[in-house]
Amino acid sequence: MLKNILKVGDRIELKSIYQARITDTDAKVYQSQVLDILDDYRMNVAVPIESGHLVPLEIGSRYELSFLTNNGVYMCKCEVKNRLKSNNVFYLVLDIISEFKRDQRRQYFRLEKIIPLSYRVISELEMRLRYYMEKKAYKDDREKRLVTEKLEQLEGMSLEGTIVNVSGGGLKFSSFEKHENGTMLIVKFSLDEEINVEAEAKIIGINEVMNQKGKMEYRCEFKKIKKEIRENIVRYIFSEERKQRQKENGLA
Repeated sequence: MLKNILKVGDRIELKSIYQARITDTDAKVYQSQVLDILDDYRMNVAVPIESGHLVPLEIGSRYELSFLTNNGVYMCKCEVKNRLKSNNVFYLVLDIISEFKRDQRRQYFRLEKIIPLSYRVISELEMRLRYYMEKKAYKDDREKRLVTEKLEQLEGMSLEGTIVNVSGGGLKFSSFEKHENGTMLIVKFSLDEEINVEAEAKIIGINEVMNQKGKMEYRCEFKKIKKEIRENIVRYIFSEERKQRQKENGLA
């Protein structure tokens, strides 16, 4: 069964079964890769790495395993049967314990890629001024001009970060700037020469980067994004996954 669905080199995602009802961008997800397919229900996969450190998943723990196909995201349930090491490579032995099926809850798949990010925080002041302009609450043209100038000033306050993964639903980025959970951001980045992304996003998770003092990782969920931009992100991820598979199979 496995050899008809997955192959060596395919990227997979593992999410604790206990987090099965948490949203895609909010749940803790580990990235891994298929190293060997042993039989119809057992395979070896790479030990996940997070912030430069191995994550030794517990033997006996169960996860939802997701992977990308041309028809969408598919998933099954698996169990960690062993943790082993061979030629300085740490890997997990996984047993498949359910049938493969299309994951209707998972609309998006993450792409692990380093991408420069420009972003800014949407302050309470900016939100109030936006609302003020939307309601046309200004007294006269002079006040309208002053509010517009202040908004332009706020919009010019840009910060820099680095995206580490992105999906149609959100992104994760690192930065030395300090932000709180729930902070709203305007994020801007480019996937290639033709795909330029600008969206409103909310920070939904924060982690400190190991061995890099003061550096933080932020998980964000897109809150306002144009439909065509989201579709461009999804198409780009499918394209990059396809290129990676071709490269690993010696076709590129």
